[in-house]
Amino acid sequence: MDAIARLDGWLPGRIFWNDDDVEASIVEWIHSDETGFPDAFLDDTFARLTRRPANVLFRRRTTLAQLEAWAQHSPGIRPTGLIFHVSRCGSTLLAHLLGRLDGALVLSEPGPVDSLIRAGDRLGRDRQIRLLRAVVSALGQARAPGQTRLFIKLDAWNTLQHALIREAFPETPRVFLYRDPVEVLVSALRQRGVHTAPGLLPGRLFGIDDEPDPDAWAARVLGAILSGGQEAAEAAPTLLLNYADLPGAAWTGVAGHFGLTLTKDEVARLTLASGRNPKRGDQPFESDAAAKRDAAPEAVRALAERWMRPAYDALEALRRA
Repeated sequence: MDAIARLDGWLPGRIFWNDDDVEASIVEWIHSDETGFPDAFLDDTFARLTRRPANVLFRRRTTLAQLEAWAQHSPGIRPTGLIFHVSRCGSTLLAHLLGRLDGALVLSEPGPVDSLIRAGDRLGRDRQIRLLRAVVSALGQARAPGQTRLFIKLDAWNTLQHALIREAFPETPRVFLYRDPVEVLVSALRQRGVHTAPGLLPGRLFGIDDEPDPDAWAARVLGAILSGGQEAAEAAPTLLLNYADLPGAAWTGVAGHFGLTLTKDEVARLTLASGRNPKRGDQPFESDAAAKRDAAPEAVRALAERWMRPAYDALEALRRA
Protein backbone atom coordinates (compact mmCIF):
# COMPACT_ATOMS: atom_id res chain seq x y z
CA MET A 1 0.00 0.00 0.00
CA ASP A 2 2.98 2.36 0.47
CA ALA A 3 3.66 2.29 -3.29
CA ILE A 4 0.03 3.22 -3.97
CA ALA A 5 0.15 6.11 -1.51
CA ARG A 6 2.98 7.69 -3.47
CA LEU A 7 0.58 8.33 -6.35
CA ASP A 8 -0.70 11.42 -4.55
CA GLY A 9 -0.20 14.32 -6.97
CA TRP A 10 0.17 12.02 -10.01
CA LEU A 11 -2.19 11.91 -12.98
CA PRO A 12 -2.68 8.96 -15.35
CA GLY A 13 -1.66 10.57 -18.62
CA ARG A 14 -1.57 7.69 -21.07
CA ILE A 15 -2.20 3.95 -21.32
CA PHE A 16 0.21 1.86 -23.40
CA TRP A 17 -1.76 -1.25 -24.38
CA ASN A 18 -0.12 -4.65 -24.62
CA ASP A 19 -2.26 -6.66 -27.01
CA ASP A 20 -0.43 -9.89 -26.23
CA ASP A 21 -1.13 -9.60 -22.50
CA VAL A 22 -3.58 -6.86 -21.59
CA GLU A 23 -2.68 -7.06 -17.88
CA ALA A 24 0.90 -6.17 -18.82
CA SER A 25 -0.33 -2.85 -20.25
CA ILE A 26 1.31 0.21 -18.73
CA VAL A 27 -0.24 3.35 -17.26
CA GLU A 28 2.13 6.32 -17.46
CA TRP A 29 1.61 8.99 -14.79
CA ILE A 30 2.45 12.71 -14.84
CA HIS A 31 3.09 14.75 -11.72
CA SER A 32 1.20 17.98 -11.11
CA ASP A 33 0.97 20.32 -8.14
CA GLU A 34 -1.61 22.56 -9.82
CA THR A 35 -5.02 23.00 -8.21
CA GLY A 36 -6.98 22.46 -11.43
CA PHE A 37 -6.84 22.03 -15.17
CA PRO A 38 -6.92 25.52 -16.67
CA ASP A 39 -6.36 24.59 -20.32
CA ALA A 40 -9.23 24.17 -22.77
CA PHE A 41 -8.44 20.43 -23.06
CA LEU A 42 -6.91 18.09 -20.51
CA ASP A 43 -4.42 16.71 -23.04
CA ASP A 44 -3.09 20.28 -23.44
CA THR A 45 -2.47 20.29 -19.69
CA PHE A 46 -0.66 16.95 -19.97
CA ALA A 47 1.51 18.25 -22.81
CA ARG A 48 2.43 21.33 -20.81
CA LEU A 49 3.20 19.34 -17.67
CA THR A 50 5.41 16.84 -19.48
CA ARG A 51 7.72 19.69 -20.50
CA ARG A 52 8.54 20.45 -16.88
CA PRO A 53 12.09 19.35 -16.01
CA ALA A 54 10.92 17.15 -13.14
CA ASN A 55 8.48 15.32 -15.42
CA VAL A 56 11.13 14.92 -18.10
CA LEU A 57 13.43 13.24 -15.58
CA PHE A 58 10.90 11.32 -13.51
CA ARG A 59 7.88 9.32 -14.67
CA ARG A 60 5.76 6.83 -12.78
CA ARG A 61 4.52 3.69 -14.47
CA THR A 62 2.03 1.21 -13.07
CA THR A 63 -0.05 -1.72 -14.20
CA LEU A 64 -3.80 -1.59 -14.73
CA ALA A 65 -4.23 -3.52 -11.48
CA GLN A 66 -2.30 -0.84 -9.61
CA LEU A 67 -4.55 1.81 -11.15
CA GLU A 68 -7.55 -0.05 -9.77
CA ALA A 69 -5.92 -0.45 -6.38
CA TRP A 70 -5.22 3.29 -6.21
CA ALA A 71 -8.88 4.07 -6.89
CA GLN A 72 -9.92 1.78 -4.05
CA HIS A 73 -7.34 3.32 -1.72
CA SER A 74 -8.03 6.94 -2.65
CA PRO A 75 -11.45 7.46 -4.29
CA GLY A 76 -11.72 10.65 -6.28
CA ILE A 77 -14.60 13.12 -6.44
CA ARG A 78 -17.84 11.48 -7.44
CA PRO A 79 -18.77 12.73 -10.95
CA THR A 80 -21.32 15.52 -10.83
CA GLY A 81 -22.19 15.70 -14.52
CA LEU A 82 -21.21 14.31 -17.93
CA ILE A 83 -21.13 16.34 -21.15
CA PHE A 84 -21.75 14.51 -24.41
CA HIS A 85 -21.63 16.55 -27.62
CA VAL A 86 -21.40 16.45 -31.40
CA SER A 87 -18.30 18.73 -31.43
CA ARG A 88 -18.01 22.35 -32.63
CA CYS A 89 -21.19 23.10 -30.71
CA GLY A 90 -20.16 25.09 -27.62
CA SER A 91 -19.13 22.16 -25.43
CA THR A 92 -15.77 23.77 -24.62
CA LEU A 93 -17.57 26.95 -23.55
CA LEU A 94 -19.94 24.94 -21.35
CA ALA A 95 -17.05 23.07 -19.70
CA HIS A 96 -15.22 26.38 -19.22
CA LEU A 97 -18.25 27.89 -17.47
CA LEU A 98 -18.78 24.88 -15.21
CA GLY A 99 -15.12 25.16 -14.23
CA ARG A 100 -15.82 28.63 -12.81
CA LEU A 101 -18.20 27.22 -10.19
CA ASP A 102 -17.13 26.93 -6.57
CA GLY A 103 -15.33 23.67 -5.84
CA ALA A 104 -15.34 22.56 -9.49
CA LEU A 105 -12.84 20.37 -11.30
CA VAL A 106 -13.31 19.79 -15.05
CA LEU A 107 -11.87 16.96 -17.12
CA SER A 108 -12.16 18.15 -20.72
CA GLU A 109 -11.84 15.31 -23.24
CA PRO A 110 -9.37 13.28 -21.14
CA GLY A 111 -7.31 10.97 -23.35
CA PRO A 112 -7.01 8.08 -20.85
CA VAL A 113 -10.80 7.98 -20.46
CA ASP A 114 -11.28 7.78 -24.23
CA SER A 115 -8.59 5.08 -24.40
CA LEU A 116 -10.54 2.91 -21.97
CA ILE A 117 -13.91 3.62 -23.59
CA ARG A 118 -12.52 2.36 -26.91
CA ALA A 119 -10.76 -0.65 -25.35
CA GLY A 120 -13.73 -2.98 -25.61
CA ASP A 121 -11.88 -5.36 -27.93
CA ARG A 122 -9.17 -5.79 -25.31
CA LEU A 123 -11.21 -6.03 -22.12
CA GLY A 124 -14.30 -7.80 -20.89
CA ARG A 125 -17.24 -5.51 -20.13
CA ASP A 126 -16.99 -5.74 -16.33
CA ARG A 127 -13.22 -5.14 -16.36
CA GLN A 128 -13.62 -2.22 -18.75
CA ILE A 129 -16.18 -0.58 -16.46
CA ARG A 130 -14.01 -1.06 -13.36
CA LEU A 131 -11.01 0.47 -15.10
CA LEU A 132 -13.07 3.33 -16.50
CA ARG A 133 -14.22 4.18 -13.00
CA ALA A 134 -10.66 3.84 -11.73
CA VAL A 135 -9.13 6.24 -14.27
CA VAL A 136 -11.88 8.82 -13.61
CA SER A 137 -11.20 8.41 -9.90
CA ALA A 138 -7.47 8.98 -10.39
CA LEU A 139 -8.00 12.06 -12.58
CA GLY A 140 -10.73 13.35 -10.30
CA GLN A 141 -8.76 13.52 -7.06
CA ALA A 142 -9.49 16.74 -5.15
CA ARG A 143 -6.59 19.10 -5.87
CA ALA A 144 -7.61 21.93 -3.56
CA PRO A 145 -9.66 22.28 -0.38
CA GLY A 146 -13.39 22.31 -1.05
CA GLN A 147 -13.28 20.64 -4.47
CA THR A 148 -16.44 18.54 -4.50
CA ARG A 149 -17.80 18.94 -8.04
CA LEU A 150 -16.38 16.93 -10.95
CA PHE A 151 -17.52 17.56 -14.52
CA ILE A 152 -16.36 15.41 -17.43
CA LYS A 153 -16.61 16.56 -21.03
CA LEU A 154 -16.15 13.44 -23.13
CA ASP A 155 -14.80 13.22 -26.66
CA ALA A 156 -17.56 13.64 -29.26
CA TRP A 157 -17.31 10.05 -30.51
CA ASN A 158 -17.72 8.71 -26.97
CA THR A 159 -21.42 9.49 -27.42
CA LEU A 160 -21.61 6.25 -29.41
CA GLN A 161 -20.62 4.35 -26.25
CA HIS A 162 -23.28 6.03 -24.12
CA ALA A 163 -24.58 2.69 -22.81
CA LEU A 164 -21.14 1.70 -21.47
CA ILE A 165 -20.67 5.09 -19.83
CA ARG A 166 -24.14 5.02 -18.32
CA GLU A 167 -23.38 1.56 -16.90
CA ALA A 168 -20.13 2.87 -15.37
CA PHE A 169 -21.78 5.99 -13.91
CA PRO A 170 -25.48 5.17 -13.63
CA GLU A 171 -26.32 7.96 -11.18
CA THR A 172 -24.45 10.77 -12.95
CA PRO A 173 -26.67 13.24 -14.86
CA ARG A 174 -25.74 13.83 -18.48
CA VAL A 175 -26.33 16.40 -21.19
CA PHE A 176 -26.01 16.11 -24.96
CA LEU A 177 -25.04 19.32 -26.71
CA TYR A 178 -25.62 19.76 -30.43
CA ARG A 179 -25.94 22.46 -33.08
CA ASP A 180 -27.37 23.20 -36.52
CA PRO A 181 -25.84 20.62 -38.92
CA VAL A 182 -24.57 23.14 -41.48
CA GLU A 183 -22.81 25.19 -38.80
CA VAL A 184 -21.17 22.09 -37.31
CA LEU A 185 -20.05 20.71 -40.66
CA VAL A 186 -18.62 24.02 -41.87
CA SER A 187 -16.56 24.28 -38.70
CA ALA A 188 -15.45 20.63 -38.90
CA LEU A 189 -14.25 21.01 -42.49
CA ARG A 190 -12.34 24.22 -41.75
CA GLN A 191 -10.32 22.54 -39.02
CA ARG A 192 -10.68 18.79 -38.94
CA GLY A 193 -10.57 16.95 -35.66
CA VAL A 194 -9.47 13.36 -35.15
CA HIS A 195 -12.95 12.06 -35.89
CA THR A 196 -13.60 14.14 -39.02
CA ALA A 197 -10.28 13.32 -40.72
CA PRO A 198 -10.59 9.94 -42.51
CA GLY A 199 -8.30 7.19 -41.28
CA LEU A 200 -7.56 8.46 -37.77
CA LEU A 201 -10.43 6.60 -36.11
CA PRO A 202 -11.84 3.30 -37.40
CA GLY A 203 -14.87 3.63 -39.64
CA ARG A 204 -16.64 0.77 -37.83
CA LEU A 205 -16.88 3.06 -34.79
CA PHE A 206 -19.36 5.14 -36.82
CA GLY A 207 -20.91 2.36 -38.90
CA ILE A 208 -18.93 3.35 -42.01
CA ASP A 209 -17.48 0.58 -44.18
CA ASP A 210 -16.03 2.75 -46.91
CA GLU A 211 -16.20 6.44 -47.81
CA PRO A 212 -13.70 7.89 -50.29
CA ASP A 213 -14.98 11.48 -50.04
CA PRO A 214 -13.39 13.15 -46.96
CA ASP A 215 -16.19 15.73 -46.68
CA ALA A 216 -18.84 13.02 -46.82
CA TRP A 217 -16.85 11.08 -44.21
CA ALA A 218 -17.04 14.04 -41.84
CA ALA A 219 -20.79 14.48 -42.43
CA ARG A 220 -21.47 10.79 -41.88
CA VAL A 221 -19.39 10.72 -38.67
CA LEU A 222 -21.17 13.77 -37.29
CA GLY A 223 -24.52 12.31 -38.28
CA ALA A 224 -23.67 9.10 -36.43
CA ILE A 225 -22.82 11.09 -33.31
CA LEU A 226 -26.10 13.01 -33.53
CA SER A 227 -27.92 9.69 -33.82
CA GLY A 228 -25.97 8.45 -30.80
CA GLY A 229 -27.18 11.45 -28.83
CA GLN A 230 -30.73 10.68 -29.87
CA GLU A 231 -30.35 7.05 -28.75
CA ALA A 232 -28.84 8.15 -25.43
CA ALA A 233 -31.76 10.48 -24.77
CA GLU A 234 -34.28 7.78 -25.63
CA ALA A 235 -32.55 5.24 -23.38
CA ALA A 236 -32.15 7.31 -20.21
CA PRO A 237 -32.89 10.81 -18.89
CA THR A 238 -30.59 13.18 -20.79
CA LEU A 239 -30.78 16.95 -21.03
CA LEU A 240 -30.78 17.89 -24.71
CA LEU A 241 -29.14 21.26 -25.21
CA ASN A 242 -29.02 23.22 -28.44
CA TYR A 243 -26.08 25.56 -28.99
CA ALA A 244 -28.58 28.37 -29.58
CA ASP A 245 -29.49 28.24 -25.86
CA LEU A 246 -25.94 28.94 -24.71
CA PRO A 247 -24.56 30.52 -22.65
CA GLY A 248 -27.59 31.14 -20.43
CA ALA A 249 -28.52 27.46 -20.27
CA ALA A 250 -25.29 26.78 -18.37
CA TRP A 251 -26.56 28.43 -15.19
CA THR A 252 -30.21 27.55 -15.69
CA GLY A 253 -31.02 24.22 -17.36
CA VAL A 254 -27.62 22.52 -17.01
CA ALA A 255 -27.04 23.54 -13.39
CA GLY A 256 -30.50 22.35 -12.41
CA HIS A 257 -30.12 19.07 -14.30
CA PHE A 258 -26.83 18.44 -12.53
CA GLY A 259 -28.53 19.03 -9.18
CA LEU A 260 -26.73 22.31 -8.48
CA THR A 261 -28.11 25.32 -6.68
CA LEU A 262 -25.96 28.28 -7.69
CA THR A 263 -25.34 31.36 -5.62
CA LYS A 264 -25.86 34.85 -7.04
CA ASP A 265 -22.09 35.26 -7.08
CA GLU A 266 -21.67 32.09 -9.15
CA VAL A 267 -24.30 33.20 -11.66
CA ALA A 268 -22.60 36.60 -11.97
CA ARG A 269 -19.23 34.90 -12.44
CA LEU A 270 -20.57 32.62 -15.17
CA THR A 271 -22.32 35.50 -16.90
CA LEU A 272 -19.05 37.42 -17.02
CA ALA A 273 -17.06 34.38 -18.17
CA SER A 274 -19.58 33.61 -20.94
CA GLY A 275 -18.32 36.60 -22.87
CA ARG A 276 -14.88 35.03 -23.35
CA ASN A 277 -13.74 32.34 -25.79
CA PRO A 278 -11.75 29.61 -23.95
CA LYS A 279 -10.31 28.26 -27.22
CA ARG A 280 -8.79 31.64 -28.07
CA GLY A 281 -7.05 32.65 -24.90
CA ASP A 282 -10.22 34.13 -23.37
CA GLN A 283 -10.63 36.67 -26.15
CA PRO A 284 -14.14 38.16 -26.46
CA PHE A 285 -16.67 35.55 -27.59
CA GLU A 286 -18.64 36.32 -30.75
CA SER A 287 -21.31 34.08 -32.23
CA ASP A 288 -20.41 32.91 -35.73
CA ALA A 289 -23.59 30.95 -36.46
CA ALA A 290 -24.88 33.21 -39.24
CA ALA A 291 -21.43 33.57 -40.80
CA LYS A 292 -20.99 29.80 -40.97
CA ARG A 293 -24.37 29.24 -42.56
CA ASP A 294 -23.72 31.99 -45.12
CA ALA A 295 -20.27 30.58 -45.96
CA ALA A 296 -21.46 27.03 -46.58
CA PRO A 297 -21.14 25.91 -50.22
CA GLU A 298 -24.13 24.11 -51.68
CA ALA A 299 -22.24 20.81 -51.63
CA VAL A 300 -21.65 21.12 -47.88
CA ARG A 301 -25.29 22.00 -47.29
CA ALA A 302 -26.32 18.91 -49.24
CA LEU A 303 -24.06 16.66 -47.15
CA ALA A 304 -25.41 18.13 -43.92
CA GLU A 305 -29.00 17.65 -45.07
CA ARG A 306 -28.41 14.06 -46.13
CA TRP A 307 -26.32 12.70 -43.29
CA MET A 308 -27.01 14.99 -40.30
CA ARG A 309 -30.39 16.72 -40.60
CA PRO A 310 -32.63 13.69 -39.83
CA ALA A 311 -30.98 13.03 -36.46
CA TYR A 312 -30.87 16.75 -35.67
CA ASP A 313 -34.59 17.09 -36.33
CA ALA A 314 -35.29 14.04 -34.16
CA LEU A 315 -33.26 15.61 -31.33
CA GLU A 316 -35.18 18.85 -31.66
CA ALA A 317 -38.48 16.96 -31.48
CA LEU A 318 -37.33 15.15 -28.35
CA ARG A 319 -36.12 18.38 -26.77
CA ARG A 320 -39.38 20.18 -27.37
CA ALA A 321 -41.37 17.22 -26.09
